Amino acid sequence: MAEWHDQADVVIVGGGMVGLTLASALKHSGLRVIVIERSEPSVRYSLGRDCRVSAIVYGNIQILQGLGAWSHLDAHAAPLQQMRVWDDQHAGGIRFDADEIGQPALGYLVENSRLQAALQLSLHDGDGVECWCPAEIEHVAWDADAVRLRLKDGRHIATPLIVGADGGRSWLREQAGIDCFQRDYAQKGIVATVRPQLPHRNIACQRFLPTGPLAMLPMTDNLCSIVWSNMNEQAEALMAMDDAAFLLALNNAFGPLLGEIVEAGERAAFPLKARLARHLVRPRLVLIGDAAHTVHPLAGLGVNLGIRDAMVLAQEIVDAQRFDEDWGDMTVLRRYMKQRLPDVLSVMGGMEAFHRLFTADIPGLHVLRGVGMRAVGNSGAIKQMLMRNSTGLSLPVPKQITVTRRG
Repeated sequence: MAEWHDQADVVIVGGGMVGLTLASALKHSGLRVIVIERSEPSVRYSLGRDCRVSAIVYGNIQILQGLGAWSHLDAHAAPLQQMRVWDDQHAGGIRFDADEIGQPALGYLVENSRLQAALQLSLHDGDGVECWCPAEIEHVAWDADAVRLRLKDGRHIATPLIVGADGGRSWLREQAGIDCFQRDYAQKGIVATVRPQLPHRNIACQRFLPTGPLAMLPMTDNLCSIVWSNMNEQAEALMAMDDAAFLLALNNAFGPLLGEIVEAGERAAFPLKARLARHLVRPRLVLIGDAAHTVHPLAGLGVNLGIRDAMVLAQEIVDAQRFDEDWGDMTVLRRYMKQRLPDVLSVMGGMEAFHRLFTADIPGLHVLRGVGMRAVGNSGAIKQMLMRNSTGLSLPVPKQITVTRRG
């Protein structure tokens, strides 16, 4: 049978949260966008909820509103109106309140599978986006004028730009021969849905333990999601416990702030690594989201970086379209990279600094940490600036994509 070739303006490899954000941002651009996803997502449930959750900062909630995805999601998302951080049993802590920056919430906690479904629904009010799932690329070749793909089902596609949004173990990044700077924390993050005795009042809590942070994040129906970072050996021991023993260990680690944690659902654990691709862009290739960078989950900022990647890239693509530029050319892609690198590097550097600060075994360091947290908590304008940056409200990222037709 003769081979046939298809043409697309943009091909996105990976139909997860970040890939679908980019697709949704381009849905009114007039471009033909193809999303290639290997399989439908599998969801692991804990007390009836997806045990993988994301804390979407308020600036990115505004992006989801602009994309039309938030209307499919807000009934299932819990607002994070306040965040409390404290240092184990030592003196010193800090509180962040949405009222301090004049916003209804610092962000919202959403289940990853619900966010993905909401983004898929948001594509329905646009045209030009096709989701091919299940579909798998067998071969990719970069030519001067196009990227040429052969799928396992025999289809062939040519495109001026291919975008890797296929996660931390990106197949496309590997095919492009791009290595990563990597930091293995020798830790695992344990995630589960739990039920506390007392109302959480939409307050997110994070306690820094010697082995890593334990976050208790509010969900709807007074459930909470935990992200508990532990050294590998300890994490494996916690995963091997029966439910009663795990609940006892969790209550001892978190303390009585929410009364007793009375129930914990199924647990999952994943290794904690930080990665940064050595090249975020190559001719006719962009890596976004976890394919480009992964960070320690202690602040839950990973997917937020990916959403911002997608929006900045979408705006660069439609701007290039407006001025008849080749959006797969390095001139355009360097503009994207220059906008994104400061945000990516500052978040990755901040997470690394926090991790070292709260896990280093240096005599007297806990005293300095306590003094530092109290100083930030009382700093007024400086604290507000930090909050606006961390919630994405003051970053130069488009909340909606501006599509302007020439002529």
